[in-house]
Amino acid sequence: MSKIILAADVGGTTCKLGLFDEKINQIHKWSIKTDTTDPTGYKLLEQIYQSFEEQLSAHDFDFTQVIGVGIGVPGPVDFESGIVDGAVNLYWKERVHVREMFQQFVDCPVYVDNDANVAALGEKHKGAGNEADDVVAITLGTGLGGGIISNGEIVHGHKGSGAEIGHFRIDQDQRFRCNCGKSGCVETVASATGVVNLVYFYYPKLTFKSSILELIKEHKVTAKDVFDAAKAGDQFCIFITEKVANYIAYVCSIISVTSNPKYIILGGGMSTAGPILIENIKTEYRNITFTPAQYETEIVQAQLGNDAGITGAAGLIYTYVIEKGGVK
Repeated sequence: MSKIILAADVGGTTCKLGLFDEKINQIHKWSIKTDTTDPTGYKLLEQIYQSFEEQLSAHDFDFTQVIGVGIGVPGPVDFESGIVDGAVNLYWKERVHVREMFQQFVDCPVYVDNDANVAALGEKHKGAGNEADDVVAITLGTGLGGGIISNGEIVHGHKGSGAEIGHFRIDQDQRFRCNCGKSGCVETVASATGVVNLVYFYYPKLTFKSSILELIKEHKVTAKDVFDAAKAGDQFCIFITEKVANYIAYVCSIISVTSNPKYIILGGGMSTAGPILIENIKTEYRNITFTPAQYETEIVQAQLGNDAGITGAAGLIYTYVIEKGGVK
């Protein structure tokens, strides 16, 4: 009898769901709308279970074949207990016992982790990480997140806040306030939001002319506008791009002397800017990083896109149940 893994990547708008085989090969994927009306989380988890039930039946499986359920959630997770300590995008203001709740529906292991961690695990197993045991994934989107895999396992820390790399204080002048409540975090200067912060900060202070001046005046500029203009030779946008690249390179450097990964994987919308950003990151990284810590470390672009989360959620079951002997 075929064995399968159920995977959920819970987002603020949609939940991406998937069926995988025991080698983390995707059998089927789909999505449902995220129900954020219940702050306890129970209603959403029940809907995820019901959707799994429907798709299992549609693909001629049943729950007796399920090895386990992996769930990625956009919030701080205590990995040992499966408790999510609030999730802003889901309107979960209190602690939600995700594992305990979901095990009311299923008779199999349930593993819960932060969405950035599971995305890193997905890239390790089926993406740019090439099955290496030491991999770091950095997500460059509206914010900056990441996951660290060391010696084949996700770094969680003692209460689940390990690898919160978006909150390194890197801007010592603390010019911009972060959503975490503090100022100077790297995501305030090296995410898509950070790009825009830097544009509005530097443009009045510099003599560069820019093709995006009207967008700046109208407060409509985006990170994509900046990178596109930089590719076209806009000197101000090149300046901003290099600033951002240097901040990201510094993060990569800190990570390298901390966990010494084989691959540093850059994902998220900003990673699609291409060489104008990626090559600048690589150059600065090589310049500033302790030489033994960067030896044979590769900075690469993520490969899985939106499938990283569900693939990594399935990877939780592969890593912590199958590889550790939970399933014979």
